[in-house]
Amino acid sequence: MEKMLTEIGSYSLFHEYLNVVGAASPVLARIKTRWEYKQSDRLIAQIRVDPQGNARFYIDARAISVN
Repeated sequence: MEKMLTEIGSYSLFHEYLNVVGAASPVLARIKTRWEYKQSDRLIAQIRVDPQGNARFYIDARAISVN
């Protein structure tokens, strides 16, 4: 499932994406290693935090497609 995700470099864009798909944004300070948002067993968004505390943001852009 993770191979369908696209990394985006901005938390603000990630937050906007979550608004579009109807999900609440998580509090970054509370995420230890990983956070995921799924709809019907489909991974829609993910945050991964490395050991140094750097967060990376991933989305499934198909979730906002108009097709």
